[in-house]
Amino acid sequence: MKKISLIGLILVTAFFNAAMARSGQYDEDARAQEKTQKQLAQEARAPEKRAPLKTIGSGIKEITYDNVRDVTKDTTQGAVSKTPVIGTLDGTQQAGEKVVDNTIRGVKKVASFGLAKDDSYTIEEAEKGSGDAAKIKLFQF
Repeated sequence: MKKISLIGLILVTAFFNAAMARSGQYDEDARAQEKTQKQLAQEARAPEKRAPLKTIGSGIKEITYDNVRDVTKDTTQGAVSKTPVIGTLDGTQQAGEKVVDNTIRGVKKVASFGLAKDDSYTIEEAEKGSGDAAKIKLFQF
């Protein structure tokens, strides 16, 4: 009887150990994750690849197509959501801000041959009554 209970205890212990053992899948997943992390780190260190012609093209699209799209969409939405005259004026004003933003960003892409790393810019308003125009700074040095 002791032998049977001892064998049973050994079998139960072996069963639980086998059930709790890690499968090879864990190691494969961990290796795949480490490989992905190494690739991401390597890409972060590599110089950024750019296609100037493609970026210039997107800048021209931003200046032309995006401006027309934004003006049409915002003016139409304003006219539909409010009274026609007031809605149209409000929509046109909102679209005007987007037109300026799209134009400046597009010009920056074209002027830098797509090599500018960011799309930020600053606008310095002229003093009232001075007769000077606002200054737009595309590049921060």
